[in-house]
Amino acid sequence: MRSERNRTAGRRIAVFGLGRFGFGLAVRLAELGADVLAVDSDKDLVEQVDTRVSRAVCLDATNEFAMKKLNLSDVDLAIVCIGRNIEAGLLITAVLQRLGVQQIWVRAIDHNQAQILEAMGVTRIISLEKEMAREVAQELMMPGIQLIAPITTDHVLAEVQAQKSFVGKTLRQLDFRNRFGLNIVAIKQRKVTAASENGEKVEYQVNDLPHADDVIRDGDILVVIGSDERVKNLQADY
Repeated sequence: MRSERNRTAGRRIAVFGLGRFGFGLAVRLAELGADVLAVDSDKDLVEQVDTRVSRAVCLDATNEFAMKKLNLSDVDLAIVCIGRNIEAGLLITAVLQRLGVQQIWVRAIDHNQAQILEAMGVTRIISLEKEMAREVAQELMMPGIQLIAPITTDHVLAEVQAQKSFVGKTLRQLDFRNRFGLNIVAIKQRKVTAASENGEKVEYQVNDLPHADDVIRDGDILVVIGSDERVKNLQADY
């Protein structure tokens, strides 16, 4: 039903730090339909991401006075993606807490930083090494399923190729929630544009508000949310 909104689409997410990880995360979230605010003190990085997110701002996020100008009161989630500058990452986290941001995820590059962040009470600590290990393990156990992001320790947002048996049926007919225990939060529809010298160009249009009467087409990718086990079971049914 239309009230079942994509849990990423429509959310206002602020990403602080546009290094390799932060830049890629901001762009990916925007592609999934989030209202992304990207912040960095490097003007060049801000200019590069500007056309790919909702808003990009160049400022020193450790400066609380400057941060107040961002109007973070309606931010659903703030993600601090500072790299080797541990002190800056901790300062930004503290500023966000003082400004009343409730959901804060922070990238930690070592155990000591993770311990400090845990003591600060952040919502989630992102360890790239652990995340990479998790992704590799899940890729081995769930081939054919592209994990977008972990939601909790045992729930994920994932992309799955629509089964042939789904094609031509509506979401109502598939009864996905009762049949598989998963929610379809978006549908990516494959579109082939005019051929060029390099062959066909494939693009995807995102239906981030799927309706019960929407029909699944051949080549569609379903963005689903649910437990690891149920996503794994879906793959087993292929």
